[in-house]
Amino acid sequence: MLQYEVLKHELNEKQAALDELKDALGLERLREEVEMLENKAAEPGFYDNMESAQKILQKTAALKQKDETYLNLVSRCEDTLTLIEMGNEEEDLSLLPEAQEEVEAIGKEIETMRLTTLLTGEYDSKNAILTFHAGFL
Repeated sequence: MLQYEVLKHELNEKQAALDELKDALGLERLREEVEMLENKAAEPGFYDNMESAQKILQKTAALKQKDETYLNLVSRCEDTLTLIEMGNEEEDLSLLPEAQEEVEAIGKEIETMRLTTLLTGEYDSKNAILTFHAGFL
């Protein structure tokens, strides 16, 4: 059915964006860094300096969260593709709204992740205070 084909095409574009995002996130490097940090955490005396240990554990958790978010998104894409193909094969239009919602949600999540790749600097996780002053130029 045409509606499912259009939706499948949209999802394929989102999957291509997701592949680009994988490179932008540097997931291979990220996974290596997680492994290194976990090895450091397993060393004797790691918890002797609690402040340092806490920073390392927080960084490890943040990196793992980024990886999990990406993997969950990939899984959602695969599940949505299955739903689209099933609806198309069965010619069941009742699945179309659910598939459309999921494709839109995936697109929004990809955009959110893309934004986080831009905000990876030292101070990007911190709050900011903006001040606006009225006046003439």
